[in-house]
Amino acid sequence: MNRNRWIVLSIALAGLIPVMVLFYRFVSPRILARAVSPDGVEMCLVQDFNWDGGEPFTTSFVFRKPGRPWGRFYAGHQDSYFVTAQVSLETNARVATFHVRTNPFVKFAWDSEAYWLKQGGPITGAQWQLPSGWSPGQSVR
Repeated sequence: MNRNRWIVLSIALAGLIPVMVLFYRFVSPRILARAVSPDGVEMCLVQDFNWDGGEPFTTSFVFRKPGRPWGRFYAGHQDSYFVTAQVSLETNARVATFHVRTNPFVKFAWDSEAYWLKQGGPITGAQWQLPSGWSPGQSVR
């Protein structure tokens, strides 16, 4: 191969690296927002890429009380890509509210484990227990 072909090939490969990094970031499970209550309850809004097509992302709310496994609640399965989310803690009420864009998305009372999705009624207690050793950067599926 002559020198010009090597240069063109090198430039093409160098251009693919950022695309591959962005693709990996796009399809990797990720934490949108994370909070820890004053008494140590960890809470996260997480998002996974759906590889089965048609439904781009699954969004879940996960939490863990000290010394217990992670619990999971459903938050959405046909969601678009959320760049980030915000969380606010009302420590006196012991409630966390997670916002996507500027809209309340999930509300969680960490003492009672009561969970509200958008405008729906409360569900108490995790819908699923995640396996031992699971962490929020991993897929929930």
